Amino acid sequence: MSVVLDERYADLAAQFQRAQISILRNTLKKYGVVGKTARDICGEFSFDLAMLFDQGELDAQGGSYRPCVAFTADEDTFYVQPADIEYHEYAFGTTAEVFESES
Repeated sequence: MSVVLDERYADLAAQFQRAQISILRNTLKKYGVVGKTARDICGEFSFDLAMLFDQGELDAQGGSYRPCVAFTADEDTFYVQPADIEYHEYAFGTTAEVFESES
């Protein structure tokens, strides 16, 4: 297995965040939550989830672990989150883009 840190991660991260927000928006719509309320929920949830990826720590089995998003095109190469990618910086902007493009 090889771990890769390169510029491809940024594009994958952006697509992942858009997909995550779109999935949440569609779920909210399914249950009748639409408009500004849905947009606010998506933005807040996406920001909080992004903070978990960027700065969160989970305590388990006597250790502390940071979650991360990694991508793979095969079973041998993993693209992992470099230090300069912070999901929370884009959460509200990406939410706005999703709501504008899917309206």
